[in-house]
Amino acid sequence: MLNDSKRMTFKDGVLVLTYSTHIIIQYQKAIKLEPSDNVLKVIDKLKTGCYEKEICEVLGEADGIRLVSVLQGMGALIEVWENQYKDHIVEKQLYYLEQFGENPNDIQKKLDHSTVVILGLGGVGSIILQHLVSAGVQRFILIDYDDVSIHNLNRQFVYNRSSVRKPKVAECQQYISGINSKAEVSVFHKEIKAMPDLDFLNPYGIDIFVNAADKPIEISEWVYGYCKKRNIAFITGGVGISSGQWGPLLTPESYRAGISYEKHKHKDLISIFPSEPIKGSLGATNSIISSFMSHDIISYLAGNAPKSINTNISLHFDQLKITETKLNTKESIS
Repeated sequence: MLNDSKRMTFKDGVLVLTYSTHIIIQYQKAIKLEPSDNVLKVIDKLKTGCYEKEICEVLGEADGIRLVSVLQGMGALIEVWENQYKDHIVEKQLYYLEQFGENPNDIQKKLDHSTVVILGLGGVGSIILQHLVSAGVQRFILIDYDDVSIHNLNRQFVYNRSSVRKPKVAECQQYISGINSKAEVSVFHKEIKAMPDLDFLNPYGIDIFVNAADKPIEISEWVYGYCKKRNIAFITGGVGISSGQWGPLLTPESYRAGISYEKHKHKDLISIFPSEPIKGSLGATNSIISSFMSHDIISYLAGNAPKSINTNISLHFDQLKITETKLNTKESIS
């Protein structure tokens, strides 16, 4: 049965290769078509938008329905939409959002109205903040007790020399206002020493809590416990010398399924050295892990299921080796 209610067009990432002997249409997958004037006419129609009926009028009903079905199965088509974010920082981002299937304007509005907590505005948290601001997130709660130091500037690009000796939360707030003056930002220049220290957040509606703090050593467990108690999405991550990791991203559905992030220590373990975070850092490796985390946060807020949901992902930088550890029901991170 023909669908005459929606005008369809190619998504922005579709590639059409026209050869003398065949035509390739590629988007995630690819199809090969015999070249003909009618096929070329249909391709031209889909570049600007058309109804299924128009395709069938050119190719015949059976062939037209079959082609539309194949292209839809590849995810290559989307209902014609008008970009409501012209001359906005996210204007080009909406074409990226086409891949998620919905009208990109509706997906962007989800990002616009999301509230994100970032705990720790160092080499991971500050870069995540930059990505989320640029993606159009407009509501932030920022927590950090540090002031900017000169040695932060090798990897924390939101700051500059004029930021040194100033609170990170204040400098990040200023950075956000420089990108989006309409953003709503709450800042807390405070240290978290135990899970109850997070209770000041109870009055706030939160869509996701990003733990980018690396001390105390129990900090990720405290944030997880708080998020589980309030049924808030949670993600954590960090960077070492040779590798970095992000995830799991736990959601309210994860908690209901009984998936756990509680870490357990070996019964014979007496001490851990070093007890403080490592001193070594490189801006490039911090940026890599922060970018992966940002991608998954944006994907989740847009209504999708990124790879790190219920999964811890580690990346070895030199070997370019990725290891995924899936958390199952009632399972803990070792």
